[in-house]
Amino acid sequence: MQKVNVVTVFALCLVTLCGCEESFIERQEMLTSTGKVANPESEGIGGVKTNPGGQSLPYPTITRKTFIPDYDLWAHTKCHTWRIEWPNYPAGTDPNKIPTVFTLSNGALNSFDYLNAQSASNTYKTHFNLYHNAQLEMSSTLWDELIYSFNGSDQMEITWFNKTDISVKSLEHWVKERPALFENNWVDNSQEPPVYQQGDVFLFKVMNLSSPMIPNRYGGIRIVSMTPRIIEVYLAVPND
Repeated sequence: MQKVNVVTVFALCLVTLCGCEESFIERQEMLTSTGKVANPESEGIGGVKTNPGGQSLPYPTITRKTFIPDYDLWAHTKCHTWRIEWPNYPAGTDPNKIPTVFTLSNGALNSFDYLNAQSASNTYKTHFNLYHNAQLEMSSTLWDELIYSFNGSDQMEITWFNKTDISVKSLEHWVKERPALFENNWVDNSQEPPVYQQGDVFLFKVMNLSSPMIPNRYGGIRIVSMTPRIIEVYLAVPND
């Protein structure tokens, strides 16, 4: 009986430790069963069902949720979140076909091939690369990958990134209860687009230089896992 108890306790400890690695976004979604989009058949901004350039790859699973602080004093800002889980693509997969370019306005995730086969306006709406080369980079400087980005960069919002040492526990608090802290903790910089590894957390700032009256937006990105690739994106917005 004693051996059984020891094994049971050890198993429970393993479950507890594994649970610590799970995303708080994922745990919440499992409870609510809302906002989860699993492997849609095609790419596209706004649900466009089109597949240019031949057979597409399996699409990532995207879990979306919005958190509104419970405390009224902080509830003027809410946080949109996306957890993106890419499948393990085979070696030699064409990187131009992997969904990697993210659009904050609607959570669209598109490949370079898809965007290059659409009108320029679709590229202009995008914000940054997530998967390609394990590097965060604003869309307006992806001149080698996005054919419309060079001439249209003046029409695109720009995004800056800052690496931060914030803990996952503190990050969860920001997302759920204090989204305004993404802006409060931003520090301007001129860093190169960061290459990331598992466990990294970055803050970002989005600016619209062509329309200065549009307020800047702030958020964060967490590299949950490299294999499989799992990345979470957080965006603080007014709770109108």
